[in-house]
Amino acid sequence: MERDQILRFTPVDHPDSRVRRVGFDLSDPYVEQCWSAVVGPSSTLLLRRMPTLWLAQVPAEIGASELSQSLGLGIGVGERSRLANTLNRLVQFVLAKPAPSGAGLDLYRHVAPLSTRQVARVPQWTRDTHERLFGAHLEEIDELAQHQASVASITARLDQIQIGTGRPATRAAAHGQAIE
Repeated sequence: MERDQILRFTPVDHPDSRVRRVGFDLSDPYVEQCWSAVVGPSSTLLLRRMPTLWLAQVPAEIGASELSQSLGLGIGVGERSRLANTLNRLVQFVLAKPAPSGAGLDLYRHVAPLSTRQVARVPQWTRDTHERLFGAHLEEIDELAQHQASVASITARLDQIQIGTGRPATRAAAHGQAIE
């Protein structure tokens, strides 16, 4: 990676449908409070910064040296630099994949919950936080699914009423009278 090289960060869907269904958005506190113990602070900061950068431009484009400095990693951008290590960790932990162009990353819009193995290796505070945030997240998903099922049921009943009767809703409309 060269100092003036422009890096492109493109948001993409996670390849695992389960992560797309129950994963956490990059702006969710879970990313910072749980994943930081696994991938470290600079990788976490980069993940959390992406949604903001994508508001300005998709894909987000930033010079390698500028990105490194903005993350507090210094100006080095070589193969063994702290920036390279930060980007490699995101790929290693399946939070991103190398960009097809080779300059930047395709970052997954959602991160998976920590695996059982990862949870076992993090500090107790992070384990407790994982349990609390993941439990609340699953409850929100369940509530949303219940709401969607209710809406679908009501919609189906309304469709049956409209299609099933085939009659005008009021007696006045049946006789062609205007309703005022």
